[in-house]
Amino acid sequence: MNQAVIFVLIFVIASAARDVYFGEIFQRLRFFEVVLIAFSLTTLVFSAFVLLAQRKQLTLIAGAWREALLTNIGTAMAWLSYFFALKLLEPAVVNMLHIGIGPVLLVTLNALGIHISGKAEVRKSELVIQGGVLASLVALATVVLVGQSGLAGRPFGQNLLGLGFAFASGIFISLSTDVTKRLNNKGVSPEGVLAIRFVGILLVAGIAVAFGANGDDMGGLASRWDILWPIALASLFLMVAPLYALQLGVQRASTVSVWIIISLSPTLVFAAQFFDGRLTYAPLTLACIMLYSALAVASNMARKFETKANK
Repeated sequence: MNQAVIFVLIFVIASAARDVYFGEIFQRLRFFEVVLIAFSLTTLVFSAFVLLAQRKQLTLIAGAWREALLTNIGTAMAWLSYFFALKLLEPAVVNMLHIGIGPVLLVTLNALGIHISGKAEVRKSELVIQGGVLASLVALATVVLVGQSGLAGRPFGQNLLGLGFAFASGIFISLSTDVTKRLNNKGVSPEGVLAIRFVGILLVAGIAVAFGANGDDMGGLASRWDILWPIALASLFLMVAPLYALQLGVQRASTVSVWIIISLSPTLVFAAQFFDGRLTYAPLTLACIMLYSALAVASNMARKFETKANK
């Protein structure tokens, strides 16, 4: 379990840098071009690895095609929603709503008897704490809607749309991450998952660029390579390696535990925002983040103590 925590923490730290970096990138570069570049490298690296070193994974992946398809749909919906939200809102807000809604959703589904990747016991203390988490998410959304976030001056409709994308991204990624555990349980390696997980989003981005969505086009993509190659390099360190670390963590820990650890990332994103000149210090955003982080830690500690007590 300690090893799993380290893997997930690597992902959390890199995510803070990733969110601020891409939040700024999406303000000045074409959306689907950035998405295409960012996820292409991840897919190429891990597809090559599987073909060269883990060819038996191809048979296992084919046998789990339903899970692979669900993972692709959920991942595409999650990341497109997430990146659209980053284009519209303060990165720390997007990050907190994205990762905060995941544990709330999974705990609620388990409490209702809906078990996506296996039966899990839901304790009363966890229900209470996740209720508090939900309240902190609603409070942060309110801060955004009244124009008190670090990205003030945006129209109400734009803020509302960004909030919708942020919540949707968290719901889709939590469900797709849970499905990847089913892939792991069927013998698909972390490398195998990452080789196939982003095919769906690459197809969407590729079609959008090919047909000129938002001014994107394949010819223009080639001519702007001098601008886009740093994105490819950044994706290697801020997406490829961290996503691999996260996949290793997911394989070694329960889904709820993974999301509780990830829930500490908004604090790091908020700190990283000081390097983004677009954003201003927002005390109400920080207050919501601190409340959320405290509840996430409380949830983690409650599970730890209750697990020890039952031994």
